[in-house]
Amino acid sequence: MNRLGKAFLLLLTILLVVGCLYSEGWAQKKSSDDLLNIVDLLIARPVSIVAAAAGTGLFVLSLPFTLPTRSTEDSFNMFVVAPWKFSFVREFPEEQFPEEY
Repeated sequence: MNRLGKAFLLLLTILLVVGCLYSEGWAQKKSSDDLLNIVDLLIARPVSIVAAAAGTGLFVLSLPFTLPTRSTEDSFNMFVVAPWKFSFVREFPEEQFPEEY
């Protein structure tokens, strides 16, 4: 190989190494919300589904106490509606956690 070809290959190798080192700067920067979205999808949503099912069971168990006091609607909203909304109605990915949950 002649001298010009070796210099060209050396230049390409250097550019490849430098390009690999600085490629993250060229791509979109990852935000810190990516980890929160993964945690939300893999941990918070399944746990909230289990909590919603448990809340539904608690609502049924609380009926003998809430029917005489006429607070069934409040109990239903607290034990059933709020957990199921948290599990399925929230948007994904979420910018921030809403105040109502």
